[in-house]
Amino acid sequence: MKVIAAIIMLTIIYTIQRVVFQKNWKKNLELNMGFSRDYIECGERADLVEVVTNDKFLPLPSFHLKFSVDKSLIFDDKDNSAITDLYHKNEVFSILGHQRITRRLSFVGSKRGVFGVHNANIIVHDYFMTKQYAGSTTDTDYIYIFPKKLQTERFEHIYKGVMGELETKKNILEDSLSFRGIRPYQPFDPFRAINWKQSAKARELMVNMYGYTTDCRIHIMLNLDNDNMIEASKLLEEAISLASSFCRQLIKQGINVSIATNGVDAKDEPLPEIGQGAELKHAVTIDKMLTEISGSRGKDSFIQLVKEEIKAVKKDTLYLIISPYVKEDLLGFIDRLESVGGAIHLFVPYYDAYPYVKNRSYADGWEVPLNV
Repeated sequence: MKVIAAIIMLTIIYTIQRVVFQKNWKKNLELNMGFSRDYIECGERADLVEVVTNDKFLPLPSFHLKFSVDKSLIFDDKDNSAITDLYHKNEVFSILGHQRITRRLSFVGSKRGVFGVHNANIIVHDYFMTKQYAGSTTDTDYIYIFPKKLQTERFEHIYKGVMGELETKKNILEDSLSFRGIRPYQPFDPFRAINWKQSAKARELMVNMYGYTTDCRIHIMLNLDNDNMIEASKLLEEAISLASSFCRQLIKQGINVSIATNGVDAKDEPLPEIGQGAELKHAVTIDKMLTEISGSRGKDSFIQLVKEEIKAVKKDTLYLIISPYVKEDLLGFIDRLESVGGAIHLFVPYYDAYPYVKNRSYADGWEVPLNV
């Protein structure tokens, strides 16, 4: 009789807790997952922060949190995790009533991209561990892993070359806003420099003299097409790193930088051209754009970018073109840009197994190891 009574009592308790648990387990239960930083450089550290809040009297004895992130985010904590095409994490803990639990998972960003949390699911068991209840969260935070910055002696060498070209332009570009006086006309002076009013007074041709500009600019043009079918993505990634590295170094020197590309984002939408700027926040804006690149609109769209520059060439600008694709259909338009007064430096990323044969004075190769 006592056994039967105990069974009945246990059944009643089990049924009550099941009904109570089913109705209340999700009330005032919040899961927030986010990254400790909005962006980091490739190779830097950040944290994935989990905040679980159970703001009710009912404790949760078995709380499972399952989620997945890109495997290029390399976490220190390898317990209760698995790595396939993603990094999968399964955490189990208990949470009392009116309690908040915060956990920080440290990781290193090893690859450029915009990454978020995938498939964040909650599984909760009742007090008898016989019934489970599941939920999910759709609120996802994202982190930008910026392109790898090149810090080799080879990059420093080509960067100094670009700076040398910029200094040369400073010495040959006259600033029309910096008037220094008037002098007699010389055979090498352009006719537009003649001051006709002063020439009439002096009864000889006189020309205006100007100071030299110190506000030279660099416009980076990044082509994400490649005529090498072997490991094409690796070569294009190096091109993106080159563009990012130049932008960061130039802006550190206070030089105005703008950038245009034929890249597209994950939704296959064209990425906007970013105008001139020389502040650190401008470098961050450029890096965010470069980080979003996931494909290309094709070489024809890049040729169109070059055509637009030919129509409105800027004499105070050094055109820094980065392109693994260097066939004559593109080079012909770059030649035209140079012929109308554009100062050009072309960098061509290429694999060491397929050497780049330089056929333009304004071009330099950038060797990329194929098997590293």
